[in-house]
Amino acid sequence: MSKFTAFLLVTAMTLTFSSFAQTETKTTEKKDEKTPATTTPTKAAVDEADQVITNRLLRASSGSLSRWSGNYSLNYLGGSVQKPLAAQRPNIVSGADALTLQYATANVGLRYRFSTLNSVTLATGMFMSTPFNRTIKTKDADLKSEFDKTKQVLTVNDPNLIFTNLANIYGFQIVNTFIPTLITNSQQRHQGYRASYDLSSTIMKVVGKSDLTLGAAFEWTGYSFDKPNKDLATNVWQVYPIAEYIINETFNLRTLWGWQVYQQTRNMKWTDYEKRTVYQSLGLGISLTRDVFLYPNIQFIPSDIRGDRTNIGISAYINTF
Repeated sequence: MSKFTAFLLVTAMTLTFSSFAQTETKTTEKKDEKTPATTTPTKAAVDEADQVITNRLLRASSGSLSRWSGNYSLNYLGGSVQKPLAAQRPNIVSGADALTLQYATANVGLRYRFSTLNSVTLATGMFMSTPFNRTIKTKDADLKSEFDKTKQVLTVNDPNLIFTNLANIYGFQIVNTFIPTLITNSQQRHQGYRASYDLSSTIMKVVGKSDLTLGAAFEWTGYSFDKPNKDLATNVWQVYPIAEYIINETFNLRTLWGWQVYQQTRNMKWTDYEKRTVYQSLGLGISLTRDVFLYPNIQFIPSDIRGDRTNIGISAYINTF
């Protein structure tokens, strides 16, 4: 069995298991519908977490309402719109920590909700670089070297701990996370990254009684290394304005701007930073259930929209139990 076949097999098993769990949940809900009105409401109907956070993506990515639960995420980050299955993923913002080759991940997490608004998740999975390519056409010697050493290599995907805190202040929905990660994916390990530490806060608010939600994400990522590569990122500070519009119960449009993103590399003074190119992400949110959320999206440079500089991606967030 090839590594790519193994990757697809585990991914399919994850989706099958998740679908089964969701079917069981729906069956239970149908049985509950027959319960007399005087019966105490189910936990899902009154859970404080779902009163604090109503945003669909934030709910799905934060986990289920159970004490113990499983978290699954599937991601494919491909090439450009012009060549979606190409091996190269254009580094449109010149990010020092960007993964510049097509890749796919399948992650599994075990989540413990130790209070209504706080949880911790232990997660890992699989990572495959360029799953659809055995060759690459490029004049970039460094990219060619990275491709030759990582193409279709199946590795453990970045084991991490995800500490999550939920809050709601005057209608502002807030999700705070701290994520220490051991970097094991083949692309960043090849470059010399060893670990990362990510601290973020996403704040969203519904505009009046409309279907429009506005907000922003604030994030800091720090890295450690085990190779003397002076071009690696040490710190990245990020501010992302966000806008969402609900179309119906299933679909919503979401856009995010990489507005203020500054990176510091190892060859810079500790007081120096460089600003990355402003980019925009545009995607369609698909809510299959509260705990299953799909998000196909593209990323591009608003000031220079071109097919060969517009990346594609799709993510799936699945919670069970």
